[in-house]
Amino acid sequence: MHSVVFKNDAVGDLVHSLKAISNIVNSSAKVTIFLSKISENFSFLLHNSKVEIKILNYNLSFFEKIKIIFYLKKMNVKNVYILSPKNFYYYLPYFFKKIKFFAICVNNANNYRRPRPMLRKLLFKYEINDREKIFKRDSTRTIQDRLTFAHNSKSSFSLNINVNKSKELEVRLPKKYIYFHFKKKIFNQLGWGLNDITILFNEFVHYGNNVVFTKDIETDKYNFLFKENFNSYDFTSKKFIDNKKKILFFDNIVGKDLFNVIKYSHKIVAFHGMMTNLGFLLNKPVLDLFHCNMSSWDAYRRYRNSFYEFKPKYNGYDFIIPKKNINKTINKIQFSLRKCLKE
Repeated sequence: MHSVVFKNDAVGDLVHSLKAISNIVNSSAKVTIFLSKISENFSFLLHNSKVEIKILNYNLSFFEKIKIIFYLKKMNVKNVYILSPKNFYYYLPYFFKKIKFFAICVNNANNYRRPRPMLRKLLFKYEINDREKIFKRDSTRTIQDRLTFAHNSKSSFSLNINVNKSKELEVRLPKKYIYFHFKKKIFNQLGWGLNDITILFNEFVHYGNNVVFTKDIETDKYNFLFKENFNSYDFTSKKFIDNKKKILFFDNIVGKDLFNVIKYSHKIVAFHGMMTNLGFLLNKPVLDLFHCNMSSWDAYRRYRNSFYEFKPKYNGYDFIIPKKNINKTINKIQFSLRKCLKE
């Protein structure tokens, strides 16, 4: 049985779909998984003889939509799983009556429905991510697991998380460190600057001996500031700058190298998203900085929805809402950092 999975979205979203994808692989003879270019560097997690990976844009182009239609017409596909709730996918059951479509549907405020009830009738099975309600509810991981669970599954598909360290990491990675990921947008919203991040890192050093941190790939003033004020290694230029610090900035790090920096960390402290989700996947101690700009009721609703959809549940997970005052934030995170001393 050939199954197709549409999962062309962000890496954090991919992490929460891995259990569902495992269910699909276990119950299929062949699985084609469509990932986004954003998560392409983490396709190694799904390496398996039964799995074929194809790459799409996060937002589908007209040409890509045509390619998907021709692919489904050409291949002998039995099941399609829509795990990225993009509108185009919900129209496919209208044209492919012999394929069983399984889908995550979305309800939201103001009677928003994706897809519309008429299109939901064409689906073989669906589960609803009900963002219309803000009270505690099932996570997106649980919803997808429920959608894809098969009682007749016999094999056991496991994720490929044991990837070897590169030579660069073997040389540069400290033995004990706290990992942090810098997000410029959130730092700007909080009003934090270089002085604040230095105060934060100096606090981390008390608990983790060293700090290793990364930032989003785009180049801006912070790339230069970080290289001037901390140790740094650029994975593109292969250049190391030694400023005699216990704080190390990894620039232009992606894929397996980034994964292993998270994997071998003593603790992860990061704003909610890709890095905290990868920490959850690896069952690492995580302190999730769950920032939200509470400027309106809609903003509060989005914050609550994100919290319930993506908040992990395990003993190593802590979270706080960071304050604009860096010292107040440090006071809030010390309870979690102290756990480093016990491990």
